[in-house]
Parts: sequence; structure tokens; C-alpha cells
Amino acid sequence: MKNYPTKEGMYGIIYQIAEGVNVMLSKDGTWETAIKYQGFRNRRRFGKDLDKAVQYAELMVAKLGIVPKKEGSGRIFTVGKAAEDWRASGKSKWADSTKERYNSLFRDFVMPSFGRKPLEKVDRGMVKDLLVGILAIRAPKTVELVHAVISGIFSEAIDRRIVTENPYHKLLSKILPPKRKRNEAVPDPLTKDDLEKVLETSRKVLAPTVALVIETMAHAGMRLGECLAMHIDHLDASNFQYMVSQTERNGKFSIPKSGKRLIDLTEDNTKDLEAHILRLRKDALSEGKEAGYLFLPKITQRIVQRALQRACRAAKVRTRTPHDLRHTYATILLMDHYSPAYVQKQLGHHSISMTVDIYGHWIPGEGKKDLGKTFKPKRTSDAVPNPDAGGRWSQSWDTSEG
Repeated sequence: MKNYPTKEGMYGIIYQIAEGVNVMLSKDGTWETAIKYQGFRNRRRFGKDLDKAVQYAELMVAKLGIVPKKEGSGRIFTVGKAAEDWRASGKSKWADSTKERYNSLFRDFVMPSFGRKPLEKVDRGMVKDLLVGILAIRAPKTVELVHAVISGIFSEAIDRRIVTENPYHKLLSKILPPKRKRNEAVPDPLTKDDLEKVLETSRKVLAPTVALVIETMAHAGMRLGECLAMHIDHLDASNFQYMVSQTERNGKFSIPKSGKRLIDLTEDNTKDLEAHILRLRKDALSEGKEAGYLFLPKITQRIVQRALQRACRAAKVRTRTPHDLRHTYATILLMDHYSPAYVQKQLGHHSISMTVDIYGHWIPGEGKKDLGKTFKPKRTSDAVPNPDAGGRWSQSWDTSEG
């Protein structure tokens, strides 16, 4: 598109193609060509296709013999149009969940604020006001993501030589406090006793399959999408293990954000899963089909979320979210002296520091009462680490070596 001069209209930007020939945004957000020249009038809409609207206007200018407007000082390109290019460039490398997240952030925050404005007319103060407003109603993580969306749009525009710089560099540090000082959401796990109450109650008041989803999340530490995407082929019942290889959201499958991982299952949960699979195979056989996914498509994330709330209320326990079951799993393991490295592997965190940062409060600090023993002379009677303890640390250590 040529570099036509612009002005602000009632509903957004107006491209001045020639005298009496404009391309403008309508009230419903569609592009419209409006021509009013020497008694000739014409209006035509082109939906979301700005380029087609401009091409039609240029054609009419040529037919009517009107002199086009001179080009302006810089190329006109709206934030919305630039966002389309940015999304197209990231389409092949982003996971479906990432695409959905970016689209929703742009739709809910960026587009209503300045999505229809030319890139060069969106200044640093405008973006700062938007991010400060978001921080007032949302978590710092949302502010970071919206900033990433805006920065990504401008970076793509730089690559396409539409603009020459990203004016929002280091803006985030002026809005958010350092990470160590932020009031991030604190995990709200269930105690072991409350978890047992919730699981027992869920078996009584919920459909068996939904109760099994809740039990599996609590006993395996999987994310909700990972649990719903469980497949028969990935269960190793003889070794009480499961290969987490997919996650599901809104009917779309993708690889978990931490990649594939092999996790350990409890013996009881494995037996419950095997019994469920046996029922699935019987039902599939009667219908002439093959059993595959354990919970899909009948069980959705919304069903599990509401079911867990119902089970918590029936058990007279403060309501929790499905992700709190993952927090519960991690804290129960750590408080039972499983190593942070083992918990990291089970949860699929990208680093052990992430596990410690989130769950550091639940790592036992019981060594203090025996601190004096650490500095006493060595004794051969001291216990040694138990090689059969799996992911757990033994209660005492061999001090015969440095």
C-alpha cells in the first residue's frame, strides 16, 4: 500500500487517497471506501481487508481522473495490520496454546486501545498507560505478556522496515517492581488429610470418570490439560509409569510446554486407571471401535473445574482449582523428604531452581534441631543414605567422606 496521508476519524484512522476519496473504518470495525467528487457519490465496504479497500479506491481515482494525494513522510501501517504479520511469522514456531494466549491478549487489551492507529502514532506514554491500567486489575505476569505482544509486533515491523526502532524497550522495568518484590500468587495446596477427604468425597458425589481425573492429578502432579490428554498407549502399568506426551485445550492438542517426560504413578492410581481402561475397551468393542484417550472427548476442563469445587464443598474443605492439585502433589512429596530434583522431574519444570522458588516454603527445615550433630566427631554407627529410597532423601547421612 502506498504511503497516503491520514487523519483521525470518528471510528479510527482515515486514509486520504485523493480529494474526496477516503478509506476509513466503520463503526463495526470494517473498512469502507467513501467517494464524494463533483456530484459522484459511492460507498463500498470490504470487511477486514484494508488492502482491497485501498486498491478499489485507487481504481476509482484513476477512472474519475482525480489527482492522488501526495505521499506522506512515513509509511502508514496500523498496529492491527502489523499484528497480523507478527502472528503469521510466529505461526510455525508457536504452540497452539501460545497462539491462543497471544490472540486473546491482543483482542482484549491492545486492539481496543490503539489497534487501529498507525504504528508511528502509538507513543511510549500510550503503551505505558495501557500496561499500568492492566496492572491495576491483573497479575504482573499478564502485564509481561501484553508487553511481549506489543514488543513482538514492533520487532516484526522493524524486520519489515516499516519502522526503525522499538520504542518500548525496557519500558517494563519502569512499571513492574523487581520479581523478588512482586506479590505473585502463592500456591494453595491441600493438606494430606484434606486431600484424602476431597478424594473420598469425589468418589461419592461425582461421576466415576471425573473422580478418576481428580485422583490422577493429585497422585501424578500433571497439569489439567496433560491429564485429560492421557492415552492408553502411553501407560506402562507394569512399571507404574506414564509418558506425558500431549496436552489438550479447547479440543486442540500440543506437546506440553516442558516437553515429553516419563513420570512415576502410585500403585493404587495405576490400578484404578487399568480398571477404567478395561471398561473403555469393553465399550469400544461393543461399538466396533478401538479405545484410545482415557478421558476425552467426554470430559472437558470446565467439567473438572466445577466438579472439584463441588467435591471440596461437599468435603467441607476450602475450594481449590485443578492446578492446586498439582501444588498439593509437589508439597506432599517435598514434605515427605523427596528430593527437589525428583519433584522437578515429575512436574516437568525446566529447572530445579523453579521448583525451589515455587515450593521452597514446603521443603522441610528439620535439620536445625540436629545441627549440633553435624559437627560432632564421625561415628561408624551413623546412618547412610538409603539406596532404595527412590526420590526420597534418608533422614540421616554418612559423614565418613567429605
